Amino acid sequence: MNDWVMQFDQKAMVQDLMGHNIRTITLPQVLVLGQELYAGDPQLHLKQPVQARKLAALVMAKEPSLNAVLFVAPHAGCNPKDVTVRYCSVGYDLLAQLLKLQEMHKNGAWANREVWNKLGRQASA
Repeated sequence: MNDWVMQFDQKAMVQDLMGHNIRTITLPQVLVLGQELYAGDPQLHLKQPVQARKLAALVMAKEPSLNAVLFVAPHAGCNPKDVTVRYCSVGYDLLAQLLKLQEMHKNGAWANREVWNKLGRQASA
């Protein structure tokens, strides 16, 4: 999510979504929720990782092929409709490389550039 690679296993995803009835929610509704969250805090994935993880789990539950999501808010407190959303499917080999680099450098800014500047051109919104 954004400039950070998150690891998920089935058990963690189930725990993240426990207590939520997600059957009736759609992917567009999940993305609107993400826009609302990122409008309130553009650095949600860094400052509130548990909430970001739940959002990522919802995205994956609604569309398992999606594994890269980018929410860009112009500033904190902006209108949620002003938060840009991009998403795509990144190859697992690239995700593994990005995760390894993330663990080495403890910084995700390069992941953002790698995914969205190269693969993001094909992303949908």
